[in-house]
Amino acid sequence: MKQVETNINMDFSKAVLDNLNVAFGGEWREETYIVKEGEVASYTGAGSSGFKGFSPENSGENSRDNVAVYIDIEHDISDALLLQYAARYEDFSDFGGTLNYKIAGRLKVTDSINLRGAISTGFHAPTPGQSNITSQITTFDANNNQTVEGQVTPTDPIAVAVGGKPLTEEKSKNYSLGSTFTSGNIKLAVDLYQIDVEDRIYRTGNIVAPTSTGTTTVSFFTNALDVQHKGVDVVFSSKIPSFLNTDISLALNYNQIKVTSQSLVNGLLPVGASIVEDIENNYPEIRGVLTTRSHLSDKVDLTMRANYYGSHFDERGTIGAATNPSAKIDATIYFDTELGYAVTDTIKLAVGGTNIFNSFVNEIDAPFANRQNVGLTYPRRSAANYEGGSWYVKARYTF
Repeated sequence: MKQVETNINMDFSKAVLDNLNVAFGGEWREETYIVKEGEVASYTGAGSSGFKGFSPENSGENSRDNVAVYIDIEHDISDALLLQYAARYEDFSDFGGTLNYKIAGRLKVTDSINLRGAISTGFHAPTPGQSNITSQITTFDANNNQTVEGQVTPTDPIAVAVGGKPLTEEKSKNYSLGSTFTSGNIKLAVDLYQIDVEDRIYRTGNIVAPTSTGTTTVSFFTNALDVQHKGVDVVFSSKIPSFLNTDISLALNYNQIKVTSQSLVNGLLPVGASIVEDIENNYPEIRGVLTTRSHLSDKVDLTMRANYYGSHFDERGTIGAATNPSAKIDATIYFDTELGYAVTDTIKLAVGGTNIFNSFVNEIDAPFANRQNVGLTYPRRSAANYEGGSWYVKARYTF
């Protein structure tokens, strides 16, 4: 499987007045999703249960194209107030057009303090893969009966019979409000945000298929969920000239995810309670990155970074359940470093490492230790690195 994209765009910018700048442009894009036919032995005849190769019926190419135009205006109303207005229209060959906008502003309260805010809409188009993928696997139910589970396109007759319909774009409404503070070498930014996503695309659970299809259960992508993201970003940066001319920055994020509603498919909730719990709890609510960059000399610099991931939960089990509870993944800190040497103004060499102390998240424990039989020693849904440390050497040439 692969996806090929082709983009052609034109962008223009013009200062119409001393206090008014206009940018505009257009774009054409084509996306092609390709599934190549597997070896004959991978999809014919009897064999072990599991994911089979792609048959001629499941392979092929599916393409779509879209055109877009946009305009972006920045207007200095006064020395203290800047406003921005933007709009973008896109037309897709598969699901139609979408119009989105942005209104933003920045108010200079004092020489050190700015207030800023924005309201905008956005979208995410269904990919050609989501609209066209098909596959089948054989497995066994609780009574040891062989079953055939199929993933089909949302417009496949089998899917339509149980509530499938063409995918449309995911839509979002975005709100942010924040402030920046500057004093000498110190800079601080704090932003509150909320993103309301409508019609998020998600794969349904297994739905009983019509008996005439030869498939036991079926699933497909659908515009299943409304999801709300909200949180706060804090970014602090400073320079310490007295200590190796060191730059320091700290970025903190607190984010909550909440599934607010579902769109019924054939009278049923398309996404089960366990998956909803995973969406809301598989990612850390708190994330932090502390970075320092010290200039040891005119040619040598040392970067050190601490990456913090707050506690969260693996996807198996149910949080707080008496039996098979979902495993809690403890908070983790990883350290990275890089030593750079500027050979010339255009050539730089560096040696560095990620997770240099070879830290790991919690190993999988009972009752899910059987996952180790398939090589999963660590939780699959850990947001942090569970591959251990690594080292590298790199060279960079700047034209």
